[in-house]
Amino acid sequence: KFSVNIHRGCFGGCSFCTISAHQGKFIASRSEQSILNEVDKVAKMEGFKGYLSDIGGPSANMYKMQGRDLKKCEACKRPSCIYPSICNNLNTDHGSLLTLYKAIRKREGVKKAFVGSGVRYDLSLHGNDEYITELLKHHVSGRLKVAPEHASDHVLKIMRKPSFELFKRFSTTFNEINKRYNLNQQLIPYFISSHPGSREEDMANLAIQTKNMNFRLEQVQDFTPTPMTLATEVYYSGYHPY
Repeated sequence: KFSVNIHRGCFGGCSFCTISAHQGKFIASRSEQSILNEVDKVAKMEGFKGYLSDIGGPSANMYKMQGRDLKKCEACKRPSCIYPSICNNLNTDHGSLLTLYKAIRKREGVKKAFVGSGVRYDLSLHGNDEYITELLKHHVSGRLKVAPEHASDHVLKIMRKPSFELFKRFSTTFNEINKRYNLNQQLIPYFISSHPGSREEDMANLAIQTKNMNFRLEQVQDFTPTPMTLATEVYYSGYHPY
């Protein structure tokens, strides 16, 4: 009720996700003024106590991101702009998002504007320590959601997700910023069980690795076959087309 959607679409291309199929691979971002107008309307709603529950989208930190040369994007056949590596043509600057966050914090009636949507930590680590710091200092309600999805790299490859080592690096950065600013934020990682390619030993490995990182898992979703996704094709056919 008290959330504001700032963009739609996702260029993540995860093999189990339909967002790029039904919202598009290209990010459609609202103008800053349009978002601020809605924030002002929400602030006047009955029952609003000054706390925006989410300033986000499918992935909260893709606002206004696109290719530097859009002609290259039009000809590109990659299902993901950020897997297996972040495309050289993709502008991953979080500047517009940081400007938006600061503008929202200044709106009358807004005490806190939280990011309740998931954050792509691989994007936030791409030279954007400023974004992570700003996010943790001002926009986390106590828990930040991220989705490493698995710990075994061969499963992550089928998922089109980055190596678990990158999540470990983000977790370290998260803890360092927490300590530096005396914050008491908690990192909440999401995982998928029973994904195509995931064996019992991979789930055991996931349990061990997350326990070693002092996580008590709350968010584990069993794989759900979803139309229009690569993972469902693999699940149904038993065959990986690539």
